Amino acid sequence: MSAIVGNDWNVQRGYFNTALRGIPPRASVEAAQQTLELWSRGELDWIKWLDDVERVRSAFAALIGIPPAQIGVGHTTAGLVNVVASNLKSNSRVLVPEKEHNSNTIPFLGQQHRGIVVDTAPWTEMANRISGEHAVVALSLVQSIDGSIADLRTISQRCRQTGSLLCVDVTQAAGWLPFDASLADIIVCSSYKWLMGPNGPAFICLRSDLVESFGQLQPNWFACTEPHAAPYGVQFAPASSARKFDVVPALISASALLPSLALINQVGVETIHRHNTGLAEKLCARLSVAYNGSSIVMLEVPEATQKLKPRGIRATIRGDRVRVAIHIYNDMEDVEALVKAVLAR
Repeated sequence: MSAIVGNDWNVQRGYFNTALRGIPPRASVEAAQQTLELWSRGELDWIKWLDDVERVRSAFAALIGIPPAQIGVGHTTAGLVNVVASNLKSNSRVLVPEKEHNSNTIPFLGQQHRGIVVDTAPWTEMANRISGEHAVVALSLVQSIDGSIADLRTISQRCRQTGSLLCVDVTQAAGWLPFDASLADIIVCSSYKWLMGPNGPAFICLRSDLVESFGQLQPNWFACTEPHAAPYGVQFAPASSARKFDVVPALISASALLPSLALINQVGVETIHRHNTGLAEKLCARLSVAYNGSSIVMLEVPEATQKLKPRGIRATIRGDRVRVAIHIYNDMEDVEALVKAVLAR
């Protein structure tokens, strides 16, 4: 099983760390270099810089099937979850899974001074623990710690029965896992993992009525109705779309992410899903490990660092636990190299 687009990356064989940081295609590197070159010559067109954000918004909207008007562009997932946390009524309760990534917990914990309470539940019990007391249920669609995939439809149905808002972080899912974005009320996503972008942009997608009812967390000129207006005075109305949650973009972030999103949309998430999970399933079969249907595989490897690093295998290693993340640029040769390293004596 070969990589889907074999010559589009500089990455060397044995890279299995996409769950930590994705590798950009060559076109993304070239786009970032072009932006830096224009900047260095004093020729950077700031209008194009801002327009690139609109192209990124549209490309991400196409990826998940949500209208661009419902998508805000920020820098980090945690920063955008803060939009949700800050708009909760005082004394609200929030439910999150045990061992949820802290980008989805710290923003709510930071509202404890307003009486916000954060409850936790075992991953497999999430749907059963949702009650009418929970204003928000926040979770990752794919768990960072081990690649477990949430039963999004069941959790969504339960949230709608109880009136709880469902906030789903798709950072470890978008780009390889097909999902129905309409099942969530709020979606957040960072771009530097499976979307193979830089740190930033990050996205927040909100149900239409929430776009209207949620207040801005960081009012700024880029989130105004007319961001190209002269920056003087006091008359600056916020955008009526989800642009009101935008922040001023980092210099190279949008230009670098655009080619990555274009490639994913061109190849198709369904195709990437078949590729990634096909390799993951073969890896598990070769190592006699139960397969969970994810692009992320957890392995128990005694002396993991000593076995993997000298052989050029790059993955997330914590003691004897190895998190393997398989993406579009991996192939069967990578898998065989990993298997050989794991089984080495």
